[in-house]
Amino acid sequence: MRLVIPILFLFTAAAAQDSLKVQRFQVNGYVKDLQSLTWQPDMTNLITGNLIHNRINMKWLPTGRITGALELRNRLFWGEEVQLIPGFSSRLRNANEAADLSLTWIDEERMVLHTNIDRLWFEYQGDKWNVRLGRQRINWGIGTTWNPNDLFNTFNFLDFDYEERPGADAIKFQYLTGEMDHVEFAFSIADSSKEIAAVKYFMNVASYDIQFIGGWFKEQPTLGLGWSGSIKETGFKGEFQYYFSRGGYPEHVNLSVEADHVFEKGWYVSTGFLLNNLGVDESPVLWDVTSLDISPRNLMPTKWNAVLTFSKEITPLIMVNTTAIYTPGADLLIVLPTFTFSLTENVDINLVWQSFFGEGPTGFDDLSHRAFLRIKWNF
Repeated sequence: MRLVIPILFLFTAAAAQDSLKVQRFQVNGYVKDLQSLTWQPDMTNLITGNLIHNRINMKWLPTGRITGALELRNRLFWGEEVQLIPGFSSRLRNANEAADLSLTWIDEERMVLHTNIDRLWFEYQGDKWNVRLGRQRINWGIGTTWNPNDLFNTFNFLDFDYEERPGADAIKFQYLTGEMDHVEFAFSIADSSKEIAAVKYFMNVASYDIQFIGGWFKEQPTLGLGWSGSIKETGFKGEFQYYFSRGGYPEHVNLSVEADHVFEKGWYVSTGFLLNNLGVDESPVLWDVTSLDISPRNLMPTKWNAVLTFSKEITPLIMVNTTAIYTPGADLLIVLPTFTFSLTENVDINLVWQSFFGEGPTGFDDLSHRAFLRIKWNF
């Protein structure tokens, strides 16, 4: 691993030029600089964070039926955030990955340099079927904020800097049963307590995409249903996932429903809710709001959750977006405004804000705030 990664860096620089001529080998990626500031009410306990994030995506197409992909993340963290979070480097590992394809080059008190291969797969494409083996993204989710059907790759909606979302070490087989209909089977490679095996049947009926899911999630049988369509000009979609009681795990239900609409003058509005029947329904003594423990069974720590999103393209170069998540009963409010400016065709600037409000010692009050400034260059 220590030898392979430096070679990849050198190889990518040369291959980026060749890929323009030889489409059988493709290279792209980005470099991002992310600065963050976290603070408590009254501007106390200020914590700074610094991250330089480089991603390299490589794809190999030796024939019309075979495709290989290798994608890796290189991240350099430094500053107070690294110093104050215990075991910072150990938190960078994705729990869905069975094999450790990461390397920590530097692990100091105030600096961590970490490389991780988060995609490494080969795919064979038949006339009506395909099979993919390796570290990959298995995306069964339909919703925007919460995805109960996404058994393999649940993501944290607060982690806006990971657009590709996590992958899993798995094998996936897909067979087309019609023009749009298909059957898909996936099995994640892990020890017996973490195995996930599931089948999805996808079909289109009356302009609605509908999927049925059945399988095994970490020692617990599960069934799911998802749909996506529209009611007149308003989009309507949702996901339902039921976990049977087994092996010490209780019966569990996750249900999400969303609706979205594009109005005149470019306004986009989306709203939805999530039910996690095992979530808390009252205000905890202490909220760990900036690091929600997200998993397919626990998409939010709270029982009832509502989301509302507004976005608008001010100009072709400027986009604004605001999302608010509120949890009745637990009385938690998360506000997530974002401002995006396209400086050039391949350079973007983002200002992202995350504010958390809830029950505190003096009643409903702000709990924590985070501000991010990100510059991204795509190549």
